[in-house]
Amino acid sequence: MPNKISCREGVYGGWEAAAEYLPKAGIQYIELQVREVDALKTAADGCNAKGVTPLTIAGGVDCDDQASIDKVKAACEVAKEIDVHHYFLSAKGEDRAKSMNILHDLGVHARDCDVTLCLETHPPFCLNGDEMLKTMSEVNQDNVRINFDTANVFYYNENTDSADELDKAVQYVASVHLKDTDGGFKSGNFPVFGEGVVQFKRIFQTLHHNGFDGPLTMELEGNLMKGLDNDGRHEKVVGCMDYLKSIGEA
Repeated sequence: MPNKISCREGVYGGWEAAAEYLPKAGIQYIELQVREVDALKTAADGCNAKGVTPLTIAGGVDCDDQASIDKVKAACEVAKEIDVHHYFLSAKGEDRAKSMNILHDLGVHARDCDVTLCLETHPPFCLNGDEMLKTMSEVNQDNVRINFDTANVFYYNENTDSADELDKAVQYVASVHLKDTDGGFKSGNFPVFGEGVVQFKRIFQTLHHNGFDGPLTMELEGNLMKGLDNDGRHEKVVGCMDYLKSIGEA
């Protein structure tokens, strides 16, 4: 099955520009940022009209804030309407046990909407492979899984490698953010794919070996994109696609 290569709308500063540019790079999928219900539907309709299919939605949840929890539930319901099945979610919460219970309950709601919540490679719950395993065990809900970020492991950890951490948790990975890095701890240098330290070939081998067929979403940010207009940003996206093609993954 061909890889489902997508791109975050924020790479271009919004869905309108992304929908114009992505087909020029041969990318047919997009990750939309969560919005109010009507605005999210409008964004999905606008992308579809340009031949760019919303593949994931992206947002966050503060497990200490009921309004934030309710927003995730509402977005799951919209996702069902717009035929999106993966919800990238950056989760936080001060009380771990309470947060695990909330994420479990959100997973049940997501299941009823035919959506999988994909927890981002962020502290406190998914800092690295070991933390991902712990969180998956404690949440214990099949519709809560991992969004594995190929660069964030380097950003948030020292003396580790994202390919090694993927090996630990790959059975729980339902979506991936593709991003390269210079490997520095808390470094904002995320270069064009193939110009950093991420072992993309090994990561793809691991994913394929484990039957992964979920979204692979390009996330270009940091110093690479500073000061660039959309033409400049698009050039970086094309460079990343060229690299993926060169290793047989696009």
